Amino acid sequence: MSLLSPRKRRRSRRPRERTVVFPWESRAPAFAWLSRRHAGAAFAVLAALVATGALTSLDDRRRRVHATRAAIRSVMLATEAFRADHGRCPASMEELTAPPETAGITGRYLLEPRLDGWGRPLRFQCPGGKHPSSADVSSEGPPEGLFPAVTIE
Repeated sequence: MSLLSPRKRRRSRRPRERTVVFPWESRAPAFAWLSRRHAGAAFAVLAALVATGALTSLDDRRRRVHATRAAIRSVMLATEAFRADHGRCPASMEELTAPPETAGITGRYLLEPRLDGWGRPLRFQCPGGKHPSSADVSSEGPPEGLFPAVTIE
């Protein structure tokens, strides 16, 4: 090599060894991709999934509570209308859906017995202890536990 004309030195490549590899020999373990290098990203994805699930569950609970409050309010208003028309308390919530015909008063106060946000019937007591001029209407609330049992009938 001279100083006036520098020549680049070529690197020679080694020829690759060609071998026969069977599929069962080259299979990596199931979680080989989960290494220290990818652990942070895997943790971030897992945390995002948990946060999304928690927010969805919270939103579902709010929706069901709102539906339960609306059902209770409609039953209380129907009870007040029934008492104004008939002068007495209805015996049950079913009497609000099929009231007796008296003195030319016809029509239903509710189309069907109301259910809470979880699909269970509301508790009904008339006259109410808390609301003597109306009825006490309440719900059992959400099912207990993290994953409540679902019954299919």
